[in-house]
Amino acid sequence: MKKENIVLNTLVFMSDHKKGIKQIEMMETCKELGVNIVEIRREFFENIDIETEEVGKKAKEISLTVLYSVPQYMYINKQLQLADMEKYFKEAKMMGSRHVKVVIGDYDKVKSEDVLYMNELCQKDSIKLLVENDQSSENGKADKIIDFVKEYKCLGGEIGVTFDIGNYVWQKESPLENAKKLAPYVEYIHLKDVNSLDMPSTVYLSDGVIEWKAILDILPKNLLLALEYPCGDEAKKQLDTEINKLIY
Repeated sequence: MKKENIVLNTLVFMSDHKKGIKQIEMMETCKELGVNIVEIRREFFENIDIETEEVGKKAKEISLTVLYSVPQYMYINKQLQLADMEKYFKEAKMMGSRHVKVVIGDYDKVKSEDVLYMNELCQKDSIKLLVENDQSSENGKADKIIDFVKEYKCLGGEIGVTFDIGNYVWQKESPLENAKKLAPYVEYIHLKDVNSLDMPSTVYLSDGVIEWKAILDILPKNLLLALEYPCGDEAKKQLDTEINKLIY
């Protein structure tokens, strides 16, 4: 993998976040590590209006590409959350983000008017909509993601899938088999390894049981790939090691 395809999700700096360090400072560390793409986490903001503006300015200042992780539901009670989605896209625009990543939530049927509305949001500022498998039974299973994305695309929807390699283990599903199923829809990858298939917790790459190299061989090539797991108190030192495991 080329280094320019590697993304650092700010979850890697969880220890810093717990110390009160803001994401704009984490962006500086990304740059120091030679990584030019950062994925900002919405839940890490304390004052979202001020900090999204700060992130946008910092990204321009140090030439960093921004992606936006929003761990919120696209649908609640079977209704598209129009006002919330508009808010997330506004925040993304403020930061200059290339995408907004959400989870599907409680949907029943995709409506054509919802797709039209979301397409307008995406096209207005050239921001991509992605849905991801989280670690919950409601939103972490491959079949739900496939069904939703197929239905959405059939109505002309512009949407892609973030494939989180590790999260499927929490649903007792095979990341390798799911990669085969979801490969046609995947546009972005989250990478993590886990120590066990029965009671998983994240560990450093190659310290766990996931065949992540084989999975990357199945998924589309040249996609952006984010490291997304806490890297401890010495995150910067550890990340240098983790990044080097990916470069070839």
